[in-house]
Order: sequence, then structure tokens, then C-alpha cells
Amino acid sequence: MVKQQHITHAQELRLQAVHCKQHNQSWSASKIGKHIGCNRMFVSRWLTRHQQTGDINDKPRSGRPQIADAAAENYILMAAQLPECTSAADIAAKTQQALGLKLSGSTVTRLLKRKGLQHLTAKVVPMLTVKQKLARVKFAKAALRRERCSWRRVMITDSKYFRLHAMGKPAGRWCTPATREVVARPKHSVAAHVYMGVAFHGATSLKFVTGTHKQVSKYTDPKSKRPYRGLAQQEYTDVLHDHFIPEGNKLFKNAGRWADKWQMQQDNAPAHKTPTNMAYIAANVPGGHFLAWPPNSPDLSPIENLWSWMDIKLHKLDTCKNIEELKERLEQVRQSIPPTLLHNMFDGMKARMERVIELNGDYIGK
Repeated sequence: MVKQQHITHAQELRLQAVHCKQHNQSWSASKIGKHIGCNRMFVSRWLTRHQQTGDINDKPRSGRPQIADAAAENYILMAAQLPECTSAADIAAKTQQALGLKLSGSTVTRLLKRKGLQHLTAKVVPMLTVKQKLARVKFAKAALRRERCSWRRVMITDSKYFRLHAMGKPAGRWCTPATREVVARPKHSVAAHVYMGVAFHGATSLKFVTGTHKQVSKYTDPKSKRPYRGLAQQEYTDVLHDHFIPEGNKLFKNAGRWADKWQMQQDNAPAHKTPTNMAYIAANVPGGHFLAWPPNSPDLSPIENLWSWMDIKLHKLDTCKNIEELKERLEQVRQSIPPTLLHNMFDGMKARMERVIELNGDYIGK
């Protein structure tokens, strides 16, 4: 076998294939490939080459030789981890300064992509205090102490704003400057503020509340003498009375299980946790309120995943022209929620609880 001062990843795999064959004569190319993580054709080609020539190097090529050798590749990978090197141009400049090797940003980008790296922005997660982390662990332990099927008899409720126009960054497309797509968006998009409850057995219909475009609260703020701009305590009581509790009863009755002891879980929005509404839930939901939700913990709620799923589905449809069309489309999307998605969400709650305990209350992702 040929020993080299610096070998590439591909050459290392070739050497491993030859080494495996020399020490395991009975192994087939397929078995060697599985052992080293390559396909059968790769192993067969290089075993044949080594048997015929005793060499595992590439043949001379007519194209431009590779600028960066193995040492330069290793340095580029190291430089990519430095906080001051945030772009391919920064890494190229750092490499030239250290090794005297002049590379373009495009060359660095191709090399990093070939190594499996992507240029990603930092993921923003909630900043949790020590007190909040302790509350998250306490909640998770309390949830795990409940009986095995406890989450299957819980209806989780939440609200979300859905906008008429997608306000995020448009998806990229391969095109020329002349054929680049132009997307027109308003400065402020009208929205629908919607409540929904979800359980292992299904989802309630959507309830549009104050915060939806042109929907004015029927309740007045005693201080300003004007209608509330957001969801008031009294309006949430109406949502409980007219929507969540009757639809929750129907949902669990149709499922044939836990109709007389299902529980409701909600977050810590001010209108939700007023003494009046908590007492109303305790008196009218068969099993009462499940557990006090820990603050700053959207990652523990599976309904957040469902909202994201609905948002993606919504914006794959034709653009809505007005708020009424948006409401209709949202209800269509809700009706298309696959039961397996809900089953996986609720059966995965045990793993979420175990994960937050394992991380001592830290953010677990969604």
C-alpha cells in the first residue's frame, strides 16, 4: 500500500477497503462497503485497481489541479469555527494569512459544502432564568407521575395569529437576474386571531377572537372606556363556555373514552389564568385543569408544531384575497389535519418531559 504524508477522505476510504480485504479474504465488496460506509461499486472498483496496479491514487486528470491540499482543508475547517470568520471571504483571507495560499470565497464555499457544512444563522431560543428552568423540571416530573395514558385524555388549547400575506423571507430559487421573482407585500398584513383545542382524538373547530381584522371586542376597558384591543377575560370566558368545553365534551364522547374525566391544558396568558376563568374550568371541565404550564415554555407544547404545520399548508394554497377567504382556508387546513399527526404529538409528550428533565430545564427544541 502507498503511504502518503497527507491523504484525502476518499483515499482514506480506499485504504480502509484494501485493508479490510487483506485481513478478511472471505468478505464480499458489499460487506466491506457496509463496514466502512461506502457502496459496493466504490469498493469493487478500488480493490480491482489496487490488485492490478498496487495503487489507490487518482489517475492524472486534464482539469485544473486542486488548489487546497489536505493540510489546507483542515485549516479551512478549523477557521470556519472561529467567531471572526463569518463568511467564506473571511475564511479565505485567514487561510492566505496563515498558509500563504490564495483562495477565492467560491472555492472555500465548495470545500465546506463538500464536507457537509452549511452557512446557517444562529437559532434563537427563549432565554430561561434559573427559576423558569426549575419550574419546567417540576412540571415535567409532575406530568410523568400521572398515569400512563394521562396525555391522551388532555385537550391542549392555544391561540395564534395567521396573516393574510406570508411575512417571512421568500424561498430562494435558481434563476437569472432577469427572471428573478418579485413578491409584493404590504407593510402590515391583516391577521386572523384564532383559538383551537387539540387532543389525541381530534381537534376542535376554529374560534376567531378579538385581534382578527375588523373584529371589535364587545367588552369595554373600564379605564379607557373603549373596547379591549386584545382578548379580555370576559371574552375568554365566552370561548370556554361556547367553544372549548362543549366541543371538548363532544370530542371525547365520540372517542368513547374519558368523556367523564378529560382535562384541559392552557398556557399562562393573562386572560386564561384569572381566578374567574380557572374556577370556571374547574367547575365545568370533567377533569379540571391538567397542570399549571411553566412560563416561557412553548417548546414543551406540541400544539406549536401543529400551528407551524398549518401555516406551511396555508401558504402552499392560493393567496387569500381578504380576511373571509383566510378564515375559510384555515378551516379547510384544520379539517385536513391527519390523525397520525395528533397521535404522534400526544404520544411524544412523555419523551418531551424526559428530555427537559435530562437537560435540567433547558430549552429542548420543537
